[in-house]
Amino acid sequence: MWTTGIATFGVLYAPQGLLTGIADAYDLTAADASWVVSTATLGLALAILPWALAADRFGRRRMLQVAAVAAAVIAIASPLLPGFAGLLVGRFLLGAALGGIPALAVAYLHEAAGPQRAGVAAGAYVAATSVGGLAGRLVAAPVGELVGWRWSLELLGILAAALTIVFAVLLPATEEHRPVPLRRSLRILGRQALNVRALPLYAIGALVVGAMVAVFNALGFRLEAAPFFLSATAVSLVFLTYLSGTVTSRLSGALVQRFGTRMPLVAGGLAMTVGAAVTLANSVVVIVLGVLLITAGMFLAHATANAATARAGGSGRQHAVALYSVAYYIGSSVLGTVGAVAWTAGGWFALAALVAVSGALVAVVSVKVRD
Repeated sequence: MWTTGIATFGVLYAPQGLLTGIADAYDLTAADASWVVSTATLGLALAILPWALAADRFGRRRMLQVAAVAAAVIAIASPLLPGFAGLLVGRFLLGAALGGIPALAVAYLHEAAGPQRAGVAAGAYVAATSVGGLAGRLVAAPVGELVGWRWSLELLGILAAALTIVFAVLLPATEEHRPVPLRRSLRILGRQALNVRALPLYAIGALVVGAMVAVFNALGFRLEAAPFFLSATAVSLVFLTYLSGTVTSRLSGALVQRFGTRMPLVAGGLAMTVGAAVTLANSVVVIVLGVLLITAGMFLAHATANAATARAGGSGRQHAVALYSVAYYIGSSVLGTVGAVAWTAGGWFALAALVAVSGALVAVVSVKVRD
């Protein structure tokens, strides 16, 4: 699960470190360039439910393996497609292939690890996604400065393909799967779409990831321009703040066991709001501190909400987690692009306001969450 968490989120968000180069190559605004990230997350969001329904028919483990192999092939092929339109098509297809992994991962962990260990295992998996997100962003920019942004994506695609193939081979078997009729799957899905315990968790997932993606989409444009004039490689070092997400993801299970589900959710939302305010400073060090708070808060809330959704779903946990993932990646696509538009129209203040409001909404919605 660690190999696929690293691979999936490494290639999914790696272009954030390359957006300024892509924008220069095709004469794009920040909002236009942000679609390189948003098309992948949109493809992922649209593919999640089909992957979940296929898993009902063929089993979670088998569909995780199919998704891994498909993602490996597309990760290598997609950066080679010509033109900006080709790049977007490749990114969309990559997201669609990757969609099977977050759609099924947490439900598979509940099946493979058992209810007592599943929460901690899910937190560990989310921690791996933060490592992947960090690695992709951290490597993409300096490699892009050496060989160009397209070959940077290609090299990361090859590495991700190797990791996903390892995942497909090593994934532990679970009990023999019993196929679920499509009509029953759709009925369970409809029930989880109206699950009052899960609905606030869906909203929290969308808000936290959308706000964070908005920050990282625009950060390079801010720090590479006046008055900072940092290089793309220097800006990529800001992505080291992702390590805070690795820590808070791993802590989320223990915090829930001690304080209940609401506390980590509220703390995560408030950390994002405070972090957004801190990023308004004109000091790079202070800005990085604000980004650190945003990232730590996001992963604390996300890991908590993701595991809580599986619990809230009961016997339909796979469908609940799939719907959470849909909300999560739609939030990433929509708010990520809205954030880039806010940055283009109103500068960093407008973007920080969007993130601060999103964090405050997370804290408010968390009141509706029940253990």
